[in-house]
Amino acid sequence: MAENLEILNTAVSLLIRAALLAARFSGRVRKRSLERLAAMDTDTKAREILFLKDRVYQLEMQLSIPQTQRRKKGKKPRYEVRERLLSLCPF
Repeated sequence: MAENLEILNTAVSLLIRAALLAARFSGRVRKRSLERLAAMDTDTKAREILFLKDRVYQLEMQLSIPQTQRRKKGKKPRYEVRERLLSLCPF
């Protein structure tokens, strides 16, 4: 029992450490991105904004396809196998 508790404590501390390292890494990446963005001239910023808007539009279109399929799938009536066979071959 004490062994399990020790393993659990170690696992929790490792998870917390991993979360802190990930947060620190993402903070550094964000800081670097903001510094790079601040160093750009106006035309470059405008081009990057257009590129990113286009990319967002592409991703929204890719996402809308499965969403519409999911909506259409939910509207179809669910028939059992027996009901399907009866509609195909009525006796």
